[in-house]
Amino acid sequence: MSFSSPRMGRRAEIVGMLHSPARTRTFAALLLGRHGTVVGVLRNDTLAVLELDGQAGEMPGGVRRWPIQWDDLLIHGNATELARHAARGYRLGLSDEKRNAVQHAVPANRKVSLCGEVVRPLPTLGWCLPFLPTATRACPACIRLSARP
Repeated sequence: MSFSSPRMGRRAEIVGMLHSPARTRTFAALLLGRHGTVVGVLRNDTLAVLELDGQAGEMPGGVRRWPIQWDDLLIHGNATELARHAARGYRLGLSDEKRNAVQHAVPANRKVSLCGEVVRPLPTLGWCLPFLPTATRACPACIRLSARP
């Protein structure tokens, strides 16, 4: 384990499980949406060791620390930034097909994004994926509008 990463100690939210190790992905339904602190890095800085928030009895499989690939995490600078992002609560919506899909911020229970685009939400097991302004294909107008207080 290495402790030299500049992301050590940063707050993070688990937003995906596509790239994480197979053993971690088996607990995806229990891990998605959970928050924690990066306490270590593995495999030449390709995996974060995330220590989940909460009591030991409520941890998936009774495990508090999980190896998670960086692309599956939303890294926050501090607890204030995390709370501000969660409070906005915009869902992810797509406005195009397959590889050309643009990601938009969608208020709850709507099918029109902040920028006015008609979108398809992505429901997953009864909840929707969150809009991430840091995503590569995030709509610039939605990023700007979601940042407003």
